[in-house]
Amino acid sequence: MSFTPEENTPIAGSDERVQRPSVVERVTQILDAFQQSPDRLLLEDVTAITSLPRSTAFRLMTQLVELGWLDHDAHGYRLGARAIGMSARTHDHGGLRSMAARMLNRLHLQTRAVVHLAVLEGGLLYYLDKVGGPVLDSIPSTVGTRVPADTTPMGRAMLATLSPERVDALVASTADHPRRAPLDLMDLHRRLGACRQRGGVDIVRNGGPHQRINALGAPVHGPDGLLASIGVSCSDGQLVPEHVAPLLLSAARHLTTDLGGTVGGRNLRLAESETA
Repeated sequence: MSFTPEENTPIAGSDERVQRPSVVERVTQILDAFQQSPDRLLLEDVTAITSLPRSTAFRLMTQLVELGWLDHDAHGYRLGARAIGMSARTHDHGGLRSMAARMLNRLHLQTRAVVHLAVLEGGLLYYLDKVGGPVLDSIPSTVGTRVPADTTPMGRAMLATLSPERVDALVASTADHPRRAPLDLMDLHRRLGACRQRGGVDIVRNGGPHQRINALGAPVHGPDGLLASIGVSCSDGQLVPEHVAPLLLSAARHLTTDLGGTVGGRNLRLAESETA
């Protein structure tokens, strides 16, 4: 980010040099305005909150958009994928894991499959927990790792709760991460639309080159909106999504209630087939 230094500029007729805010201070003022305000702000809102000159705010915000710290569309500015990801990494997820533990174990006992808990960090899915008993190692996932959210049913279940513009920005922020197949945004949005039609459940049937993995994911909401997702996976091809999806959706909604969140009710409708 290249900025023109303006600090320590003397004022005519004054014997003292006035210390102007540094570039870092001004950028911090702008980002703080979004942390403490509604989802979107206009340029005029930012100048009013920060007292920065309009031209200065516009120049800095344009560069922040280019670098992914802010997003900009016809409705205004909002925090970008970089800022969201940085914020998510500072959160302690211990409370969420503790609240979800009983639900994860219950879902494993009901399905005999591997059950995951994950959160969204920018455009990445971050695995928080994994329960599976004797079949735990049958699914090649690791707690503490991060993968592009658009590549997993749990990640897509969370992305499906966001606006298309938000999805595009988050996915773009992970463009340099490895994927098994090239990213197809049109196909991704088709899948997210199908996920919404099923009440929030995303499905993968018989995925992977060497394993018959069936997997499902559903979002979990907290008081402030999207919080996490729960997933169910099975590597022997015996998991029937039509049977497991209602159990998964029920678990996600119960955990949402326990966490003080709300989610609009939708009917669960499963597509005839879904592939990775």
